[in-house]
Amino acid sequence: MNAPVTAVPETLPPLASRTAGSYLDFVEGFREYILGSGADFERRLNQAAEAEEVRRGAKFGELAEIRTFLESLPLTHLRNRLTRSQQEMKWTKLSATYQAQREQLLAELDAWDERGPARLELDPKFVHPPYTNVHFHLQPGGYFKDELGGFLYHHGTKVFFRGENDKDELHAKLVSLVPPPADGNVARVLDLACSIGQSTTAFKMRFPKAEVIGIDHSVAMLRAAHRRASMLGSEVTFAQRLVEDTRMPDDHFDLVFAFIVFHELPQRIVRDTVAEALRVLRPGGVFAIYDFNGVQDQSPYQRYHRYCDARHNGEPYSQDFCDCDLAAILRHAGFSVLKAAALPDRAGGPGYMKHWYAVKG
Repeated sequence: MNAPVTAVPETLPPLASRTAGSYLDFVEGFREYILGSGADFERRLNQAAEAEEVRRGAKFGELAEIRTFLESLPLTHLRNRLTRSQQEMKWTKLSATYQAQREQLLAELDAWDERGPARLELDPKFVHPPYTNVHFHLQPGGYFKDELGGFLYHHGTKVFFRGENDKDELHAKLVSLVPPPADGNVARVLDLACSIGQSTTAFKMRFPKAEVIGIDHSVAMLRAAHRRASMLGSEVTFAQRLVEDTRMPDDHFDLVFAFIVFHELPQRIVRDTVAEALRVLRPGGVFAIYDFNGVQDQSPYQRYHRYCDARHNGEPYSQDFCDCDLAAILRHAGFSVLKAAALPDRAGGPGYMKHWYAVKG
C-alpha cells in the first residue's frame, strides 16, 4: 500500500493512498474538460440550437422543445454520459478511500469533538424532515446518513469547484462581497446550512469580534465543520438546527448568510426559511444569498443543463428554484431587496450563480 497523502487544504482528511489522490486529480481534470473549453459542449450545443432556431424561424419556447431538439443530437448524449460518469467516478473513489480508514477517521472526529476553540452543539432528539432524505449531487448516504459524510462532501466539493476553492478562496471571496448593515455594526452572524463551515470561518476572519454561528441538520457535516474550524483556530459555533426553524432569538443577528442552500429546498421550505431569516435578523440586518441563477433568460444549453442537473444529479428541488422569483419571495416576506444580479463566470459573462442582498426594514 502506498504511503498516505494529505490533500489541500490542510483541513481535508487524508486519502488512503497516493493512487487515490492521483485518481481524484484526474477526475477533477476530467470535470474541467467536460465543463470547460476542452470538450466545448456549451458552445457547440448552443450553436446547434441557434442554427435550429434560424431554420425554424422562431426561438425555442418551452423546455420540452429544447429537450426534444438537443436529445436528437449524439453530442448531447455524450455530454450527459460523461457528466454522470465523472460524478460516479468521484464518489466511488472517495467512498473507497474513506471506508478504508473509517475507524481511524471516526476516532479522529471523536477526539476533535472534545477540543476547541470551535464549539459544537448537537441535538440527540433531532428528527430529519423528509425533504432532507436526498442523495444531493449523488453523494453516497446523502448529507447525513454516513458518519463520514462531511469528509466526503469536503473532498467532493474540492473536485466540484475545479481548483477554485482548494483553500476556501471562493467562500472567502463571496463572504467579502456581503454588504454590512448601513450602520456598519456586525456583532452576530448566522450561516444557514453551513455544511463543513467554510463560509462560517470566513465570516469570523472578516469580523473577528463577532459571534458567528453555523447551523446544519447533518451531524456528519457539523462534526467535520467543528474539526476543520478548530484546526484553523477559529472560535465559531456549530449547532444542529433547521434553516426554517433555527430556534434563535428574534431580532438577534446583523447578518444571515445562505450559500447554495435554496436550490436544495422545496418551495414551501424556501418561503419558510425566508420568513425565519426575517424573524432572526434585527432591523437593518442584511440577508445575503448566493445560489443558482434562474433559467428565464438563459441559453438553450443552460436551460437543458439545469434540467439534467435536477433529474440526473440528485437535485430534485433545483428546477423549481430556478423557475421561481426569489426577489419577489423576499419582498413578499417583508425584505427590501438591495441587489439581485448574476455573478460573472470565468470568461466574464453571466455565470450559473447569482447573489441577492436583502435588508430587514
